[in-house]
Amino acid sequence: MRITGGSVMAVAVNFDAVMPATHVVLRLFTDAGIEGIAYLSRVNPRTMKPLVLLVEGLVASLVGEPADVAPIHQRLFRPVLGAPVSGLELRAASAIDVALWDIAGKALDQPLWRLLGGYRSRLPVSGNWGLMPGPDAAALPRQLDLLLERGFRAVKCPVGLVPLDRALAHVRAARAHVGPDVRIIVDGNFQWDRKQAHHFARETQDLDLYWIEDPVACHDYAGMAELRAAAQQPICAGEVFQHPHQFARLMAEGCSDYVMIDQDLGLTGFLKVAHMAETHGLPVVNHLAPEVLAHALAAVPNGLIVGLVPWGQPLFNEQAEIAGGQMVLSDRPGLGLTLNEKVLAAGHPT
Repeated sequence: MRITGGSVMAVAVNFDAVMPATHVVLRLFTDAGIEGIAYLSRVNPRTMKPLVLLVEGLVASLVGEPADVAPIHQRLFRPVLGAPVSGLELRAASAIDVALWDIAGKALDQPLWRLLGGYRSRLPVSGNWGLMPGPDAAALPRQLDLLLERGFRAVKCPVGLVPLDRALAHVRAARAHVGPDVRIIVDGNFQWDRKQAHHFARETQDLDLYWIEDPVACHDYAGMAELRAAAQQPICAGEVFQHPHQFARLMAEGCSDYVMIDQDLGLTGFLKVAHMAETHGLPVVNHLAPEVLAHALAAVPNGLIVGLVPWGQPLFNEQAEIAGGQMVLSDRPGLGLTLNEKVLAAGHPT
């Protein structure tokens, strides 16, 4: 089975009229008639066209090649003239890696969670949207109730972009509203210095936080390790890393309790980092792309919880199934997803 080409387009969608986003969608074609799909998020107007062109260029370079995951991953992700692939080029390569895995699952009539390892078909899930502090004090309890009604038993509050006192009040209000049985994740968004991060950790010791995410700058390995040693709450980091060696340093220097991996490494790279983390006794979680990365998390024994940011859900006919605080993965082959043609036709950004 060989690659015959692809289709790449930018699509603007808006989940529940509250989460607008633009995604780059890839359809990868083969001579067997099997089509693999993937999508890339975090696309802004400055990078939309370059990213589309990069994906198109990489697909064109693979026409006629066997649709095999490992050799193509090695070809697209290895250093070129000694310089590592990074940035938008690496993100473009990750879409092709995901689409190839989708093709493999469809060719073998297996869901990816089973093909990648088959550890389980469901795993805990957190509702990761709508809980950022805002001007409306009533918005937080309303959104928390909405997430609980949808079956979530874990939620995430991104609070790094507001003053520290407001962040603390927001998290305290969330805990008071949901009670002790709902897991609360806090995201510092890389915004705190070391003293602020330690202050936040001390002030929230009694709130039983599931973890504190990205409390300091991503390159401050020493600061993360220092906070991890001092804080009672688990520390989570890794979402912006694009290369396995960055994760290796994160683990070797004791910077985090949980390792967060983005789709930028592709499914292939995700598994490599997840297995590396397992040797350190560390659980892994996803950064975005839950429709894809849930498969990898479910495939490995150290997959902890999938974070659901639903801004990509409108792209697909199939929606995430949440039951009893867990995401339930289907037995449909590959990613188990089909693209919503009406949304794609109507969603071209201007």
